[in-house]
Amino acid sequence: MNFGSNVQKEVSIRFCGAGGMGVILASIILGRAAIADGKNSIQTQSYGAEQRGTKVKSDILISEFEEPTFPLFNHVDILIAFSQDAFNHFFSSIKKEGIVVINEDLVETNQKDKKIYKVSASTLAEELKNSKIMNIIMLGSLIKLTNIVSKQSIIDTINTSVPKKYKHINIEGFRKGYNLNF
Repeated sequence: MNFGSNVQKEVSIRFCGAGGMGVILASIILGRAAIADGKNSIQTQSYGAEQRGTKVKSDILISEFEEPTFPLFNHVDILIAFSQDAFNHFFSSIKKEGIVVINEDLVETNQKDKKIYKVSASTLAEELKNSKIMNIIMLGSLIKLTNIVSKQSIIDTINTSVPKKYKHINIEGFRKGYNLNF
């Protein structure tokens, strides 16, 4: 599925997981990368008052229109689920023709009515000895699957969005997710 082409002018994406999993950072990086690629992007986020461990979602709209609509949507083109609880809660928000990317280490599903891509993001993060980059591995997988923004714009955005001491591992995590075969 190539959302990066001119076929689809607006793409709605929902990242979801638990607080502390990097849901919001992944969506911010994607939004900034879209802007770097000359697209328009709007991002919102919501999370429980406790933050760490509660359900978190971040919606992002990437558009080729000058003034994209505000991203309050009931149904999304793409759902990226980091945790089981979030997947269960937000699965019904996917459009009929939408796609789902799950961290299969933490999310189980027998759903057959949607296109679901499974990524062993937690395992891959552990291989890189940093469980906190699971979100960036998932982001890499999303970019590989959809081409919604360029690989280089994500790498450049990681370089400007994370602290210096974490840049290398985040870029390595992104590449790990991007280089998966689907």
